[in-house]
Amino acid sequence: MYTQEKSTKLTLYITYAFMALLGILMIVAIPGAGWFFGDIVRESTIRIMLTAFYVCCPAGWLALIFIMKILRNILKETVFTSTTVSYLRYLSWCCAFVAIAAAVCGLFYMPLFIFSFGAAFMTLILRVLKNVMAKATEIKSENELTI
Repeated sequence: MYTQEKSTKLTLYITYAFMALLGILMIVAIPGAGWFFGDIVRESTIRIMLTAFYVCCPAGWLALIFIMKILRNILKETVFTSTTVSYLRYLSWCCAFVAIAAAVCGLFYMPLFIFSFGAAFMTLILRVLKNVMAKATEIKSENELTI
């Protein structure tokens, strides 16, 4: 039967799986890129895509860590806290970094602008969510002080 706790745990396990996949991809990206693209893409294009990938990896790791921390807060039922708001803020900055890095690499390989746009849009969504969470946290703390 579906419960909120089961859903949160499933999302946490999926986050662990993404962490494992990112680690594996970081190991196999360089030797696998030539095999994957073969003669379809020029060598210089592969270098640009790999550069963009490895520049964005630290932000990806941090984003996964913050997602994991938010999910653990949900499981501990400590959602409306300033810590969760901070995690959402950091998560949005990770997306902003990826947007900027992809835009810079997009100057050399145009399709990366699509990733830049997607990351920028995700930044916007997370900033709105962070603001909503900050307001809810403020209301919760005010209600706790009310007798």
